[in-house]
Amino acid sequence: MNIIFDAATAKSMADKYTILELDTVMQPGLQEPVTLHALVEVSNVNELATLPFFKEMHIDMIREYKSGNWQRAMELTSGLMGQFNGELDSFYENIIDFCQKNDIVGNKWDGVRHTVPKE
Repeated sequence: MNIIFDAATAKSMADKYTILELDTVMQPGLQEPVTLHALVEVSNVNELATLPFFKEMHIDMIREYKSGNWQRAMELTSGLMGQFNGELDSFYENIIDFCQKNDIVGNKWDGVRHTVPKE
């Protein structure tokens, strides 16, 4: 999986490539969170036929995840496993793991994974 760290770059590539939003993270030393994207390669005709469906499913999953609807996010994520040549499977496993542990985050979830304490 190729990860794009710059939103403008991801947007500029979206017309030619399949670009999927992954997560938004706050890293040490940054003033603003960064939204990560994946550049997904489609390597065969069978994938082209199902790409719009699974791309939309991925978008729905990200929306549910960011809104804190953990159960629905996990359901959608489970349905995405194995899609996109399996390139995103480790990401999907991470999402499921995070959703299962959401009680640690509680009501403080703002759709951004903080790797430093919020101030």
